[in-house]
Amino acid sequence: MAGNQIKLQLQVVRAKVLSLIKQNEQQAHEILHLQNQIENAKNIILSQKKEIETLQTQNKIVKLAETLSLNPEEIRALKKELKTYIRQIDDSIRLLSE
Repeated sequence: MAGNQIKLQLQVVRAKVLSLIKQNEQQAHEILHLQNQIENAKNIILSQKKEIETLQTQNKIVKLAETLSLNPEEIRALKKELKTYIRQIDDSIRLLSE
């Protein structure tokens, strides 16, 4: 009789262990899923930061264009500055598309 009781207790323990193993696997899967979501969120944030930088650069260009008069030397300086900003924008777009 005591042998049957021990066998029954072993079966209960085995069932609990199997249940815990299954829960552990499910939680490991959930952790992996959440880590992927975190990585995606980080990539979105990085992309948005780069877009903000691009927009800020464009805003600077607009402000520069509004404040400058149109004498030849200022036009050359503006063109030089615009080329620099355009290169930065192109670099930002290139990084965003990667």
